[in-house]
Amino acid sequence: MIINFPNFKIIEVSKDAKGRYVKLEIQLPDGLSFIRWELDQFTFIQIKEVVSKKHFDSLATDYCYELVPYTNGYQENNIPTFNGIIRCIQGKRMIRIEFVCSKRFAGNMVWFTNEVRNLDDIKHLIWRE
Repeated sequence: MIINFPNFKIIEVSKDAKGRYVKLEIQLPDGLSFIRWELDQFTFIQIKEVVSKKHFDSLATDYCYELVPYTNGYQENNIPTFNGIIRCIQGKRMIRIEFVCSKRFAGNMVWFTNEVRNLDDIKHLIWRE
């Protein structure tokens, strides 16, 4: 059974001594959780670039970014390419932004959407201060 997840709210995209990550707020059927999703350098740069831009009003401060819980892939000249999607929300405006991601990130997203059912399935990803 595949769950149709709501979008994952992006809280932070950063790096620390452990590596690059995105902190996400995720709603599962049994509750709300914050997770640390490790990122490879390529995907980190792509996501960081999207969330660093103010896509509507450059003076606005109430931006929200959501990671859409699926990816798509295609081949061009026998080179596989994977895309993720981030929704940028500012007030009543919203824009869908595709970003190129790694095969690893795309695979992790497939794992999440196909295998995760409850908070117990992602206990190893739970955000710990």
